[in-house]
Amino acid sequence: MILGSKEESTINNRKIEKKMKKLLSVCSVLLFFASHQVSAQNCDGYEIKLNQLVQKEAYEEAYPTFIEAIEKCADKKVSYYIFGEKILDELAKNATTEAERKKYATQIVDLLQKRINLFPNDKPAYWEGEKINYELTYNLKTKENIYKEYKKLFDSSEAEKLSTSTVLNYYTIALELLNEQVLQFDEALDVYFKTKEVTEKNIELRSREYGELAEKLDSLQTIDPAKKLSNEEEQKMANAQSAKNSFLEIQDSMEAILSQYTTCENLSPMYINKFEANRDSLEWLISSYQQLASRDCYDLPIMETIEKQYAYLWKKANPQAEQAPVQASSKGPGPGSSYGQAARAFSQKNYSSAIKLFQEALNDASGGQKGDIAYYIAISYQKIGQLSTAVNWAKKATSYKPGYGAPYELIAGIFGSNANSCGNNTFEKLTAYWVAADFANKACAVDSRSCKRARSAAASYNANGPSLEMAFQQGKKKGDRVSISCFGGATTTVR
Repeated sequence: MILGSKEESTINNRKIEKKMKKLLSVCSVLLFFASHQVSAQNCDGYEIKLNQLVQKEAYEEAYPTFIEAIEKCADKKVSYYIFGEKILDELAKNATTEAERKKYATQIVDLLQKRINLFPNDKPAYWEGEKINYELTYNLKTKENIYKEYKKLFDSSEAEKLSTSTVLNYYTIALELLNEQVLQFDEALDVYFKTKEVTEKNIELRSREYGELAEKLDSLQTIDPAKKLSNEEEQKMANAQSAKNSFLEIQDSMEAILSQYTTCENLSPMYINKFEANRDSLEWLISSYQQLASRDCYDLPIMETIEKQYAYLWKKANPQAEQAPVQASSKGPGPGSSYGQAARAFSQKNYSSAIKLFQEALNDASGGQKGDIAYYIAISYQKIGQLSTAVNWAKKATSYKPGYGAPYELIAGIFGSNANSCGNNTFEKLTAYWVAADFANKACAVDSRSCKRARSAAASYNANGPSLEMAFQQGKKKGDRVSISCFGGATTTVR
């Protein structure tokens, strides 16, 4: 078909129009990627510049760059928040007027809230705690309102993922409000129990992190003494130990302040007075039992009263059931738990019953709690003279709870106190002291809480070990491996 010039022109125009649209579409895509590439490059540029200025401590110069970075790249990099927190905190500390100080402090709080909103998977509870800490540090809210914010945070399911500062600040502000008669003693005591729980969870978490790496290092060096962990693992191990030590210091401080008030004798009247008003609350019964259990108050009559009331309420709600369930949780033993009964038997020195009940409790426990229970089983076996079984259970405790020094101390004590039971000659008997020193040193290596005792014990054990001359007579030299078969057997090194 032959077209006239007009029709032909129309078709050509349509073709050109289609090509232009396609070209514009391609250009739009290219411009989109180009703009994002420029944006990404700008965001990287902000990060580099902020890092340089913060390293130089040029905080005033860094401030406008930080503001621009947050405005344009808020959701791109967490590093802006790290730099920004440092910049704003330094500017607030060095502010010359109250208005200026408050301006920067308020910006820190807003910055951390933005971080929580934009990076919800990056430890939100931790940063919420830090936000409240800044409100407290810079007096941005009343003490009572800050206390309420801490309380809400600590009542959340993420409460264990907090900094040492957050834990200590909540505890301290509760004591201050107690002294100012704003809080009642039982309210302050609730804060003590909550911060104690969070502290113990953090100690256990860091101990496990440290202990697993310490075990790995020990395994590597058993094959080759020159072997080391990777740089990343060494740093993780050091961070875990540092964090654990910080929480241990807080725990010691809290215990020192309230220890005179939190004896079983002092706590008992408070729970007795509250019992009637709360006797129909399963939540109160479980919580109160666990709080008393954390102070080892198993011999108090009120604990037995709580147990019986709990069993009664549960049976009333579940008439077809044979018995109330064991109430064990991450917070500790609950009413009717085998652990509670075992702990009571242990405190009454009824070790055979304690062993049976602790072994039942082990079936309902998980995580680090298994390590605690296995340790008490080990002590119970030691008390009744079954030392090989005690060593075996202590080793189980260390496998359940890496980073726990007490079981190693127990094993060291068994070898060190019973060296005469090891071997058929003097050298073998004295070698048990080297084994004892090894376990004592291991206690210190995995758990700083054990160090003071363990180092002293290790020095004493080594002093009682065989001499090099005695080892030479046995055909051994320094560095050789020697074994003994008592208490399940062990291998050590001639020194």
